[in-house]
Amino acid sequence: MGALSVLAAGGQREGEPPVTAEDGRRLELKLIEISKNGATSIDGVELSPILLPEREINAYFRFQAAPKLPVGVTDPWLSMVGEGRVIVAATVDLSAVRDEQARGMLDPLRYVSGLMRVTAQCSLMTSNGVGRLEVESATVGGVTVPMEVLIELVRYYSRSDTRPNGVEPAEPFKLPYRIREVFIEKGKAIVSQ
Repeated sequence: MGALSVLAAGGQREGEPPVTAEDGRRLELKLIEISKNGATSIDGVELSPILLPEREINAYFRFQAAPKLPVGVTDPWLSMVGEGRVIVAATVDLSAVRDEQARGMLDPLRYVSGLMRVTAQCSLMTSNGVGRLEVESATVGGVTVPMEVLIELVRYYSRSDTRPNGVEPAEPFKLPYRIREVFIEKGKAIVSQ
């Protein structure tokens, strides 16, 4: 079974043991270390890279981050394909987005509702403390959708007081905590500060 079909189904590959809260706690400790490094690092001093395994990231999403997810987004899952490529998925309440505005006959969101699995295949490029995500493809319920659908979903579910229009997925972003680069390899991310 390919990574895309695993994510569309909403979880781990067959035969792998389930992720645990302890896996998530290991990632939480690494995130604290990254935060401390960002607050205390001295320019010119190279820190050891920090390895973030896919398993720990997914456990963190499932256990520690679940209460912090936007209402209407559940079961996030990430697969690191390698060479900077990732596949991300989550179950999303499409009705909330669809009902926010009037929809024309050609608008794909007019025809979907309820909770559905949304999957995106992306490339993450980082350099000199700046990241950019390039979305290659997106599906809703296993059906390929135009990029505009994914963009609208991301904008809707990333809205906040400081960003009332949400996040633009293709917009470059500053990496936090003095992170210089993030390297995506198969099954892991490597953070360089």
